[in-house]
Amino acid sequence: MFDFEISGIHLDEKKRRKAVNLNVDLLDLSNEFLLGSHQPNKIEKHILPEHIRHCFSIDGNCIQIGGLHADSPNDLVREAAYKVFLYPIPKLLHCLEELLACRNELAKLVGYDSFAHRALKGTMAKTPETVMKFLTLLTEKLSDRTANDFQMMRNTKSRVNPQNAGADALGPSVLQQRDTHGAVQHRPQPVQPVLLPGGLHGGSERPLQPAAGRLLPDGADPGGEVWSEDVRKLAVVHEKEGLLGYIYCDFFHRPGKPHQDCHFTIQCPLGPRLKEDGEYQLPVVVLMLSLPHPSKSTPALLTPAMMENLFHEMGHAMHSMLGRTRYQHVTGTRCSTDFAEVPSILMEYFATDYRVVKQFARHYQTGQPLPESMVSCLSESKRVCGAADTQLQVFYAALDQVYHGKPQNQSSTKILQEIQEKFYGLPYVPNTAWQLRFSHLIGYGAKYYSYLMSRAVASMLWRQCFLEDPFDRDMGERYRREMLAHGGAKEPMLMVKGMLQRSPTIEDFVDALVSDLNPSPQHL
Repeated sequence: MFDFEISGIHLDEKKRRKAVNLNVDLLDLSNEFLLGSHQPNKIEKHILPEHIRHCFSIDGNCIQIGGLHADSPNDLVREAAYKVFLYPIPKLLHCLEELLACRNELAKLVGYDSFAHRALKGTMAKTPETVMKFLTLLTEKLSDRTANDFQMMRNTKSRVNPQNAGADALGPSVLQQRDTHGAVQHRPQPVQPVLLPGGLHGGSERPLQPAAGRLLPDGADPGGEVWSEDVRKLAVVHEKEGLLGYIYCDFFHRPGKPHQDCHFTIQCPLGPRLKEDGEYQLPVVVLMLSLPHPSKSTPALLTPAMMENLFHEMGHAMHSMLGRTRYQHVTGTRCSTDFAEVPSILMEYFATDYRVVKQFARHYQTGQPLPESMVSCLSESKRVCGAADTQLQVFYAALDQVYHGKPQNQSSTKILQEIQEKFYGLPYVPNTAWQLRFSHLIGYGAKYYSYLMSRAVASMLWRQCFLEDPFDRDMGERYRREMLAHGGAKEPMLMVKGMLQRSPTIEDFVDALVSDLNPSPQHL
């Protein structure tokens, strides 16, 4: 009923027709904005200094700039890219503001104060007021750490380029990405772990055992069951309940395959209404990555980032695998956006715990497990500029909330400037419109905060339930029963409460995120 009502099913015929028309308009505006947000900006060639023109794409007498070039070691290249790529595009500004007005009109039509109120009903946060309280409190708790991170960036930039030490002029994302990378590069890099072909599931099996049991190879029908010879079929088997479902692992890159890491459901774990014996329909899911193929001389070597992505997507896959709901549209990851990422982010904590990593990560030549010091170093390197990175996400989330809140009598660029001043530590760069490149406004509308809130919940789950023993079987069963089984059929906060056995507050969420920035005692 909720799904129908937010689309206007309860309205009279005239208003329903208007709701349909607004949705059609929104589809067109969304497509226009998404397309425009990825288009490069052009500038006449003579405007840029000759010695940096080769860094960009040249089109006759013009130069096309389609990104921020944040990894360039040249200050001038990064500054030029920032100012040109983010230069306001009048047509796209009009499109965004029309889209926001259209979303607000639709929300008002179906009975909500704003689009944010409509979007957040049924989520963990429930209201935009709760989201803004979360973001404001997090900003307050991070302020000193964020300031220290920015000062570290300025110091680094001053050492690297004393003649151009004015770091702030580069804008938040460029400054942060550049100097975060620079800081991490000074840390020892871990040896690449290896997951052998045919046994790639082995790295993620142990942390899944508490909730799911075992992952066992299951031969696919050679007559066409799989779509590539690289795909491996795994059976998820519980020691008491038996077969729970199947996962098809499509891990390796190949021509024509989408270059993305994701999971998707082929068959849902539906309720007993479908089968006379009262059993659930077994789920079938696909786990798709873009890993490098093994060569004749080496197996499939994974970087730490690839390994973390494997664990992240496996968290999503197991959410879909272990769901047990009556209706397909609310099973597994088909739940509120701010809860859907909890299982996958939780798996990232397993991916950086040495007790888990040593089970599978070995030097491909010597067979020796990765030294604990390397895994510790990797975990600590992720905390470099962690406060500034988190604060940047807070800024994006706050902007998303204000854009989708009650309309304001000012331009989207003026709103951006005010929100950046309040929720970020670097000044707005004149004559830029970063919001025109914020394509997540389309898919996440009023829900961009979700990743921060999901990470807070995952952090609490890890510390309270799995930190002491990541292979705890009883805790895994509770996790499956209280959180994974219900999908979107149960209020997300009730699932969190059932797992933690307490009702977390906004302050608890904030403290969890801040605590994640503290060095682990064993890593110091």
